[in-house]
Parts: sequence; C-alpha cells; structure tokens
Amino acid sequence: MASVHRVELRGGLNTVWLIDGRVHRPSGPWSTRVHALLRHVSEAGFTAAPIPFGFDLKGREVLSFLPGEVGHHFPMTDEAVISSARLLRRYHDATAGFVAGSGWQCPAIEPAEVLCHGDFAQYNLVFEGDAAIGMIDFDWARPAPRWYDVAYGVYRFALMDLDRPVAVQLRAAALFCDAYDASPATRRGVADNLPGYLIRMAEQVEQDPRFVTQRAEAHNTMYREHAARVPDLHRTICTG
Repeated sequence: MASVHRVELRGGLNTVWLIDGRVHRPSGPWSTRVHALLRHVSEAGFTAAPIPFGFDLKGREVLSFLPGEVGHHFPMTDEAVISSARLLRRYHDATAGFVAGSGWQCPAIEPAEVLCHGDFAQYNLVFEGDAAIGMIDFDWARPAPRWYDVAYGVYRFALMDLDRPVAVQLRAAALFCDAYDASPATRRGVADNLPGYLIRMAEQVEQDPRFVTQRAEAHNTMYREHAARVPDLHRTICTG
C-alpha cells in the first residue's frame, strides 16, 4: 500500500491537513455553495483561489493547495497593499454572473453587488514576498456590496497598526482604494461603515463559541478600541 503524506496546517479556527498535495479542511452546511462559487470564478479565469474536489470520507472538503506564504506577518508595504487590493478587485469581478442563492454561513448584505470573500485579511492571503498571489478560506463568503471586503482590507492593510502616524495610515487607506479602483459609492461605503464593521467583529468574537482563542487574546477589546480610533477616512478616500 502506498504511503500517504500528511502535514498539519493550523488556522485561526480550524485544523487543516495537507494530504498528498491537497487540502482537507472541516466543512459546513455552506461548503457546497462555496464550492460552486470557486468553480465559477475559476471558469471566469480567476486562478488565485483553490479549486474544489468535493469531500473526503470524513466529510472534510478537499481543495487544491496554493503554494506560497500565508501572510501572518501582516505585510503593510506598498507592494502588499497594492497587490492585495488588485487581487480583491479581480476576484470580485470574477464573481459576476454567479447566482448566489441561499445557504451561505452569513446572510446577504444589500445591495449584493458581488460575492464577497467575507474575511479579506493577510491570514487568508498567500504571498510571494510581499506580493499577494492567492486567496484562501472562503467560509465567510456572502452576497454583499463591494465595500464590505474593501473596508476590511483597508483596516487590515492600512489602519490596524495604531502605532503608525495617522498620515501614514490614511495614505495606505487611499492606496488600497486606488489600487482596487474603488467607485465613489464603494469609498463612501468604506468610510461610513468601517467603525460599525469593527464593532460587529467584536460582538462576533464575544458571542460565537468557536472564537475561544480570539476571546482569550482579547480581539474583541482590540476591535472596539480600533473602532473608536479609526481616522477620518472621508477626507482621504472619498475623492474617487
């Protein structure tokens, strides 16, 4: 019998296995919808997301492996900001024409312009150096307006490090929106909704029983503090 090569890959919520070159990770009721989305964007020419291969005998979803470094080091260089925003734009555009239907882990947010990734941050991006080359973990995908993903991208790539000067944070926020080629409506959505987005993140950490580590590390406190200190984005990004 041929040997099976297994490597354990730990994520924020899940333990994931790389088995003979394919990713096996816990599935949920939403996974079939996510697989349909991944097939759609692949057929639309977006090659920076995993390809689904159904489910294994333990009920885990099976996906192609994207080689590279997952961005746990939180790169915030201009290259990281620009490449991530452009990757997000290509993904959003590739979701055009997908019939969302129901069955997602999270409810739709209107106007549902695209299928948002739902957790667009460095820890769900694959990098080559500081260049973002792939997206993983679509469990939180949902129909939503473009600003929903752009807002969290702006937060993670521009505003999360409160020790940086405000001018530097605002420059990075504008750089992300410019690289995404955000419309005026998307820019206003980011500026108007980001503080509330972070409050909802804090509430999710506090209420969802799965976020044991995040509660222990006081992520909810961090989100609430950051929501209160988000700089005035309107004067910087609402110019497109």
